[in-house]
Amino acid sequence: MWRWPALSTALPRRPEAVPEPIPNPASAEADARFLTRPLSVLLDFVRFGAALLVAVGHAVQLGIYRGPFPFGLRMQHYCVIVFFVLSGLVISSSVLGGRSSLPRYFVARISRILPVAIPALLFAVLAAYVLAGTLPVAIDNSPNDPIAVASRLLPPMAFVSAWPGMPAPVWNPPYWSLCYEVWFYAIFAMAVFLRGWARVATIIIGCFSAGGAILLLMPVWLLGVVLTHTPAARRLPLPIAPVAMAVSLCLALALFEVDRAVLNPLLKAWWPGEVQWSEWALADFAMGLIMVMALVSLRPVAERFAGTVMRMKEPAALLAGFSFTLYLFHWPLLQLARSHGLVAGRSPMAFAALLAVVVAACALISLLTERQSPRIRRWMEARMFAPAPDAVKA
Repeated sequence: MWRWPALSTALPRRPEAVPEPIPNPASAEADARFLTRPLSVLLDFVRFGAALLVAVGHAVQLGIYRGPFPFGLRMQHYCVIVFFVLSGLVISSSVLGGRSSLPRYFVARISRILPVAIPALLFAVLAAYVLAGTLPVAIDNSPNDPIAVASRLLPPMAFVSAWPGMPAPVWNPPYWSLCYEVWFYAIFAMAVFLRGWARVATIIIGCFSAGGAILLLMPVWLLGVVLTHTPAARRLPLPIAPVAMAVSLCLALALFEVDRAVLNPLLKAWWPGEVQWSEWALADFAMGLIMVMALVSLRPVAERFAGTVMRMKEPAALLAGFSFTLYLFHWPLLQLARSHGLVAGRSPMAFAALLAVVVAACALISLLTERQSPRIRRWMEARMFAPAPDAVKA
């Protein structure tokens, strides 16, 4: 999916006045952690690219573009798997070394998620009931009775839309992944920050509360966590990296040929409960492993060309800085366009122009949502972690 700070800002920055050397892959930082500064810059581009592909796929799904398109629903779904692996990697890296705590972890997650999630839900309702045009739209899950809107707002706000019987939000199906990821965050925090019986009890309660559908996809998220604790993942020789990257790409394309025919029916055959948005869990885990291979092969390349990569950190941070907003706002914007008859038909140029408008709109919206996250985090930290008056006087 996708709900965390720009990767290139997740690590300490060097002074701007110091020229960027080309680090050796055997340097202290490269040996100490998987997510290095050069790799984080490249992954910022990956985040934006995945969010953009989700928007492209959903535009096709909604009938805004009816020209040739080879991937269908699976492309945007597998982009969410890319987000999950990146999320596990970034969250695990952020707490690596014991420099965080449960309260600070809580503040970081809340200040990152809510400034985008809540406005996205409210905007989708506004778009569906106030701004929408007269034309019917595809996949319109808005209730006919506006009074019933609360039933579509409260469960997503509590991140329980993945529970059996709970409704999805109005005009925002992509929100499903956030209802998964928040539970991943919580269960991970219980495992990392608690000890003894408190850890065991809260993990059991957390897993029971999350439900089987969410737990089906948690191994995908944990693949990113595993990368931070696997020294071998940091030691792939540079000459092998391009080969591994090519293999991962071929495996991803091959997965499109076997997921529906083999992996998805296999899951339905043995899983007894409701799967919600986890119906492709086996194929998703396979895609997660492919993403891990791609990350492992990308890391030595990023280290080898660190100087060039670091010169791209500003555009990377700019694009990644509104990727979360792009992910959560593109669907209601596309629905609005469709409801007013703004479609591209079979014209690739018209499709590209319409997508450019959606991306630009999300970039502007992010000034009020995603870009406010650091300010909200500082405000929360100042009130939660400010020293006591007596301590200040002392």
